[in-house]
Amino acid sequence: MFAPHLTASARSDLIWTSRRQTSGVSMMTLYFLTPILRILVPIVTSILLVVGLNGCATLEERRRVSLAQDIDTCASFGAAHGSPDYTGCMLTQQQRRDAQGVEALEQARLATEINKTMQDMTDSRIRNCERQRKHDRPGARRRTCA
Repeated sequence: MFAPHLTASARSDLIWTSRRQTSGVSMMTLYFLTPILRILVPIVTSILLVVGLNGCATLEERRRVSLAQDIDTCASFGAAHGSPDYTGCMLTQQQRRDAQGVEALEQARLATEINKTMQDMTDSRIRNCERQRKHDRPGARRRTCA
């Protein structure tokens, strides 16, 4: 017998609900999966959080990596450490990196603006569709405005 911890009334309710289908999954299946999900969801969430945070570098780490790359670049050009050519090369590398940062911020701003415009257009289309739906004649095929 399944679910021995339930009262007879609860078991009969459970049997009745197990016969109903919800999105192709029986309620009985959901009942027995719930304890497993209560255990698995926090574990999976924790794992994803740890993996995601391991990929994040601190600002100081990124600066060190950038500085090392700039030093390698200037050394590959043949500029000796401390020379005017080396200083000019390091300044050029920093300006290049700053320009990349400004460009990335501008692209993010444009993407946000485009998304906002698209959302406004979608909202306007839905409002117009719903307004037209009110004026449809009775018995006509219903419009879907989603």
